[in-house]
Parts: sequence; structure tokens; C-alpha cells
Amino acid sequence: MPGIKAEENEDAVSGQVVQRKFYGWHNAALLFAIQFAASGFVYFAYAAIFPAMVEAMDWNRGSASIAHSLSFLTLGLSYPLTAWMIGKWGVRLTLTSGLVMMLASLLLTIFFVTQIWHWTLAWGIVMGMAMALAGPLCGQTVVIQWFNVKRATVLGIIMTGNALGGFVAQPVLIRVMEEYDTWQSGWYVSGIAVIIALLLTQFIINRPADIGQHSDNIDPAAPQADARKAAPKPRTYRSEHSWTIRQVFRTRAVYFIMTVNITYLAIGTFLLTHGSLYLSDTGISKIQTASVVSLFIMASGLGRMPAGWLGDRFELRWLMAAMMAAMLFGFLLLWAAADFVGLSVAAFILGLCYGGFFALSPALTSNFFGQESFAKINSVFAPLLLPFVAMAPAGAGYIFDIYGSYDLAFLIGSVLLSLSLISAICLTPPHPETAKAA
Repeated sequence: MPGIKAEENEDAVSGQVVQRKFYGWHNAALLFAIQFAASGFVYFAYAAIFPAMVEAMDWNRGSASIAHSLSFLTLGLSYPLTAWMIGKWGVRLTLTSGLVMMLASLLLTIFFVTQIWHWTLAWGIVMGMAMALAGPLCGQTVVIQWFNVKRATVLGIIMTGNALGGFVAQPVLIRVMEEYDTWQSGWYVSGIAVIIALLLTQFIINRPADIGQHSDNIDPAAPQADARKAAPKPRTYRSEHSWTIRQVFRTRAVYFIMTVNITYLAIGTFLLTHGSLYLSDTGISKIQTASVVSLFIMASGLGRMPAGWLGDRFELRWLMAAMMAAMLFGFLLLWAAADFVGLSVAAFILGLCYGGFFALSPALTSNFFGQESFAKINSVFAPLLLPFVAMAPAGAGYIFDIYGSYDLAFLIGSVLLSLSLISAICLTPPHPETAKAA
């Protein structure tokens, strides 16, 4: 990029050296905006547009929800490809590829989807792969390369972009579809958002070295680098042992962690997939339905940074147990409430907990099994967890088709939340002796 290279050059002014402004914060702002547009107006747009598609084409909810279940499986299977592309070609090209594929999926949906199998192909396969290529792994990689001291803070900032985008998208898309009386108009808006994200992506710079800068804008060769203070001692448990996969699966803690992860992801997926349909069944208006869903999405964004801050100060075992108890209360309230206020309170509580678990779950895995083991453990976790999570959209849809309500889905979810509450309480750190014996 010629403009960037030109600015990179040092310019002597009054005997002083003037260097180009640190680009890490530009990247952070770009990633926030990209997540706002691409994730907020596509992934979260599903909650607003999918019910309109089901109604317009008279689909049954179970069969139509297979597409969302399949997208989770495709996303998980595509993550190794995403990691390979980032390593081979960098984040900017990988993210561009994902957004182009995302736009293609939207165009297929707008112009060709008339039957469930069309929808399953467009959303389940094409969009699933697009979400993997344009998903959080790209943004996390850029942040990790550009920030060290403020890494967690910046990750928290960009992670709120998709939730804020989803919060804004819900009422906007509902209004647009009411104005033009067609579900396709909603996906048109999503397509425009993806095009904007594509344009912004071209300004991302993969690594500081690409423009002669350094992580955190700190030159390791500078004298100031030697004056840094020692990092404060963590207040919560940190494993000093780097666990192997075999050692991890010989502990009880890993199965408690998996139970908690499956539960909060499945509950969140159920709410994002069928929440609007369930809320409409309660009798509230479409705009109230969109407001409740938006509140859930907004709260999921608000809950991430505070949860991460608390997770560095209090043992995650008790913090996660408290959040799981709150999530169970919110889920039961959502099931029982019939008015807009009660549903809104329930959605806000559920959103805070859902977003908070996104911050705490990876921290817990890293704390218990070592930072160096985190990546390889996650690479095994994803294929094990996602099939269970993928059952939520289609399973809940078929429950409604068979029984005419979501009561059984709420009952199953309540049982899972209760088991996860017990699992969180039992989450004591595994002993190193377990690792050595394995």
C-alpha cells in the first residue's frame, strides 16, 4: 500500500525524528467495525430474518433449522483451513476470502432459495465456511501480533463489535422487512454491510514488521524496554505444568469444563435460532420481539469485558457457578414470562451470562492446563463439542413441530443448566500428580 509505505518513512523536523503513528489501534478500530458489519448484520441477522423465511415459505421449523446446525459443523471443520490460510497468506487475504464467500452465500439466498435444501446448502455449507474464514480467529491473530501488554483489553473491545452490530441489526432488519414486505430485503441490508466490511478489510496490516513497527509500539532494542517492571503475580490459580492431551482427559475437570461449554453454547444457539419464533408465539409484537432479541445480543457484548476483569481477580470456579445459576434463573424466567418486561429481563440476564462465558471459558482452560497447551487442547475440544451444540437448532425445531411448543426444549435446557451448575461447583484445579502418572 503506497500511502502506508510513504508514511512509514522517518522525517526530520527541527532536528527530531518523527515516526508514523502506531497502526495497532487503527487495526483494532477496523476489526471492531468489520465485526459490527459482517457478524452483527449476518450471523445475528439470522435471528430476525429466519422466522420471516419460515413463515413466508411455510417451512417446518425442524427441517429449516438443519441449515444452522450444519453451519456449526462446517465452521468447526473449516477452522484448520482458516489457520493454514492465515499462516500462508496472512489475515487480510484470509478475511477477504471469507467475506467474499459470505457475500456469495447471501446472494444465493436472496436470488435462488425457494426450498429447504437450497437454504441448507447456502447457509449450512457456504455460510458455515465463510464464518470460519471471516470469524474471530482472524481478529484474534491480528490483535495478538500487534498487542502484548494490552492484549486482553483490545480483544475485549473487538469482541463487542459483533454483539453491538447484532443489537443494532435486529430492529433495523425488522423495519426494512416490514417496509418492503419481503424477507429478501433483510438479506440485502446484510449484503451491503458485508461489502462495507470488505472495503475496510483492505486497510488491515497483518504484522507490525510489515510497516517497520513493533508490538505495543515498543521497540525491544530501545533503552526503555529494559525498564519495564515485573508483571504482577496472578490472583487466581495458574498451572505451571504444560499438560498433554492424554493427561488432560485423565482428569475429572476436563469433563466438567466440557459440560459447561456444551450447555452455554447450546442454550445461546437455541435462543439465537428459535428465540424470535418463541417470542412471537407468546403474543408480543414483531418490534417487541426484535427488541428482546437485541437486548440479549447487546447484553452478551456487555458481559464479556467485565467477566474477563472479574476472572483475573476471583477463582473461576465460583464465578462460573454464579453465572450458571443466573443463567438457569434467566432461562426459567424466559420460559415462564408472558409479558414484554419479564421477557426483556430474562433476555438481559441470559445475554450477560452467555457473553461472560465467552471470556471465562478459554481463560479457565488456560489456567488449569497451562498456556502453552491451550491451542492444542482447543483443537481437540472443538470437534468434540460442536456436534452436541449443533443439535440445538434442529432438535428444538423438531420438538416444536412434534409437540406444538418449546416446553420440552426448555425442560432439557433447564436440566443441562442444573448439571452445569453442579459441574462448575466441582471445578477444582487438577493436580500435577495426575499429569505425571499419565
